[in-house]
Amino acid sequence: MSGFRRGALFWRPSELAGCTVLRPSGVLDWDGCRRFGDDLVRYAVDRPRAVIVAVDDLDLVEDAVATACASARVRVSDWPDVPIVLVANGLANPTATVAARHRVPAFESVEAALRSLPAAPVRREASTELAPSTISSMHARRFVTRMCDRWDLGPVRTDALLVATELVENALLHAFGELGLSLESQGELLTIAVADADPHEAMLREPAAGHPARFGLHVVASLARAWGCAPRWPVGKVVWATLADQDRPPLP
Repeated sequence: MSGFRRGALFWRPSELAGCTVLRPSGVLDWDGCRRFGDDLVRYAVDRPRAVIVAVDDLDLVEDAVATACASARVRVSDWPDVPIVLVANGLANPTATVAARHRVPAFESVEAALRSLPAAPVRREASTELAPSTISSMHARRFVTRMCDRWDLGPVRTDALLVATELVENALLHAFGELGLSLESQGELLTIAVADADPHEAMLREPAAGHPARFGLHVVASLARAWGCAPRWPVGKVVWATLADQDRPPLP
């Protein structure tokens, strides 16, 4: 991974033991707090084992970095459920003061952060690319059907087909370019995610008066255990929904 600049920050990501280790430098104040949190979410969406943020090279407001990390942790708690932890040698007693106040795990070294991580969950993943076409939703349903067969998923299949169709068609309506469809099976949960190049956040809009909410994200929200929208690199977003297959026991 190479470094690059975004706003007042220079990001230097690297990979270690399946984790993304970030060493940002530059200035982080309250004005950049939201962008900093967005960038952490972008790294988490790639589903590493964890995102480890080493902040010793930052010129920062201490509460700003802890607030950004805490916000990002909440935003990824349902999906992709990737831990975000802080490494902060330069902060005075970060665990007891800044980080602990925001419920962000903080460590004195990257090695200590790695030792704290739980075992990576057992996940099965599959993905495919979809062209921006009127038949993309059909290809999406075929892909979901094939993976449900391969993973022996039962009652969740019907809802998964509906959710995949609505996510793809919503992306075709509001976004542009190729789409990325991914499935992730973990225990009794199945997550369907659709990535597109449009940076605008997907929002659940109230239906017009006299029109029932039977389409689009309203269908997704009604079927999903949880759903959301996350930014991704280098541009765009991922809209995801998690379904529960109640008849399926957790993976060993």
